[in-house]
Amino acid sequence: MSNRRQGSNLAFNDLLFNVLIGFVMLFVIAFLLINPIAKKADIPVKAEFIIVLEWDPQADDDLDLWVIRDDDKAVGFSNREFAPLHLDRDDLGTSNDLIIVDGESRIIRSNRETITVRGIVPGNYYISVHAYSKKAITIPYTVTVIKVNPFRQLYSVQGEMLTNREVQQTPAFTVNGVGVVTSMFNHYKTIVPSKTGDGGSQ
Repeated sequence: MSNRRQGSNLAFNDLLFNVLIGFVMLFVIAFLLINPIAKKADIPVKAEFIIVLEWDPQADDDLDLWVIRDDDKAVGFSNREFAPLHLDRDDLGTSNDLIIVDGESRIIRSNRETITVRGIVPGNYYISVHAYSKKAITIPYTVTVIKVNPFRQLYSVQGEMLTNREVQQTPAFTVNGVGVVTSMFNHYKTIVPSKTGDGGSQ
């Protein structure tokens, strides 16, 4: 009789132990699904500076924004990223204003290019505007530089393109090791790659 009871107790203990393991495994799986392990590529990179070029939203002209840190590789339409710089969008004028939203074609009138500085990387940041394809007699434009953390506008300047393939510089700025802008200055540094065309003030 005692052997039967002992056998039934062992079977019950085994069943209880297996059920407990099952609950633990379900808990672990649920925890992993709720809190997935972050992959390196999934970690967002915070923008510290935003450099914005804007021109007439109705214009068919194509202006390009170019930025370079010190003597690194310049970032623009033909080289969209070189850390910490990233070109968010290459605007071609009105030719790429057509977008598809919920299966319907819509025209968004906006001529704007934006380059972000992702992270605090000390150095001198030089900015140029290139008239890649000029059709109007003149192309007025605005370049705005914004410090994101904390938010403040460093400067906003206006210019005007007069000739095709012309290049104009806007003020450069210097960032130190803690992300503080220590100076802003005019420059004549060549930024736009020569393969994009001959430029007026290169």
